[in-house]
Amino acid sequence: MPADSIKIKRALISVSDKSGLEDLGKRLHAAGVEIISSGGTAKALAEHGIPVIPIEKVTGSPECFGGRVKTLSYQVAGALLFRRDNAGDVKQAGDLGIAPIDLLVCNLYPFEAAARKNTAWEELIENIDIGGPTLIRSAAKNHSAVAVVTDPAQYDMISAETTLAARERLALAAFRHTARYDGMVAAKFEEKLGAEERTIVLSPQGAKLLRYGENPHQKSWVYADPFHSGIASAEPLQGKALSYNNLLDADAAWRSCGDAATCATGAFPAAVSVIKHLTPCGIALAKTPLEALERAWAGDPVSAFGSILCFNTEVDEGVAAWLSDKFVEVILAPSFSAAALETFAKKKSLRLLALPSFTGAYTAPMVKSISGGFVVQQEDTGADADFNAVTRAQFPANDSLARFGVMACKHLKSNAIGLFAAHDNGYSMIGAGMGNPNRLVSIKQAVEKAHDNGYRDLSAAVLVSDAFFPFPDNIDVARASGIRAIVQPGGSIKDQDVIDAANDAGIAMVFTGRRHFRH
Repeated sequence: MPADSIKIKRALISVSDKSGLEDLGKRLHAAGVEIISSGGTAKALAEHGIPVIPIEKVTGSPECFGGRVKTLSYQVAGALLFRRDNAGDVKQAGDLGIAPIDLLVCNLYPFEAAARKNTAWEELIENIDIGGPTLIRSAAKNHSAVAVVTDPAQYDMISAETTLAARERLALAAFRHTARYDGMVAAKFEEKLGAEERTIVLSPQGAKLLRYGENPHQKSWVYADPFHSGIASAEPLQGKALSYNNLLDADAAWRSCGDAATCATGAFPAAVSVIKHLTPCGIALAKTPLEALERAWAGDPVSAFGSILCFNTEVDEGVAAWLSDKFVEVILAPSFSAAALETFAKKKSLRLLALPSFTGAYTAPMVKSISGGFVVQQEDTGADADFNAVTRAQFPANDSLARFGVMACKHLKSNAIGLFAAHDNGYSMIGAGMGNPNRLVSIKQAVEKAHDNGYRDLSAAVLVSDAFFPFPDNIDVARASGIRAIVQPGGSIKDQDVIDAANDAGIAMVFTGRRHFRH
């Protein structure tokens, strides 16, 4: 059985992050611990008057190949790995002249920091640590006798002796540290080579505990991507930290607003998305942020209560004043004017996030857990390029409204139907039906919502469906509602029946060839 408490007599220190090094070194030296060190770490310790044994004295070999080989050696690996409670190992270590190392303090080359700076590939390669992970894994494997420290925040755990419980916790942290590090290296190689399958690193080192999950009885965490900023790492300009639900809704707002903004023009540059429970209850393009907000809010003013808003432009004083008597949870925008911040400061519970608009330039794999594993897919990015007319009635020559509708509708839960209208100052969603197993129900809901919003005449509206119409009955409902233009992907074995029904109704219809299911 491993001893619970082990006295530290000999330590190896080799770190890239020198913070806290002086204090640790002095404490170990004062406790009579013999310190072995290499390269810059040895120099830093010596500068603080802490005696060190150069690693070359242990390995019997000098540093070589431009520093690529320092600590890799039979002697160091043996000193960390031999089993202190195994008589055969102890005898063999003695015969080989290998003295035990009881403590390893090691953190790795700053690969993550170098990668974040878009460092040239050749230089990035030199930031891949080889000896460090080898030492860390060796010490962690032999945690029954060796303590391994990989983070300056752990230095306070180290004294003249270590307990088995402490060594076990440190070993766990060490394996997490090297797993995350290797995952980051693999991810950069995948990025360079354009690999479709991606390594996904979910390490507690990049995780933050949230107040609770989807419901108060559920625990939850947010894991930040080490290389890409976004909602997960954004810090509110005001207000408390975002909850699990806030983060999901904020991400949905950011993405849907960004997609809508791809349809922005010189005439209508401002996009706004209003999100509730991961779904747009309003989305619009307009001349100004305030006009876009008013149109988006009007899409479902009741559901907009307690919503999350995203803008693709700076939020100004006019927007802040308009929202002063309305309750929203979070507002995202590239920036906020000083006057807007002053107005919002009066709403203590409101969270503000300054974040560049979503462009789709980088998208992480979309991951969902299932029993026994995960399913992973690429994100549904990009605009539909093909709008192929399939009916006798001609689709409106200006299809900007339809393209905006497709980009907005793909953020609705399937089966999804969106109704979209043009105004003097832009475009907006005027009604939506979503989340229904029956597409007919979604059409009826979208029409009912448009009527509730004051749009009784739908002849100038465009109906967008996230997937094909399986039967002509969808056209029958659209016809009865006065709808004259439909966008859908097509692809049903009943396509011709649906086209015939549209022709009979005098409805113009286009096929895009791209489905946009969202589950």
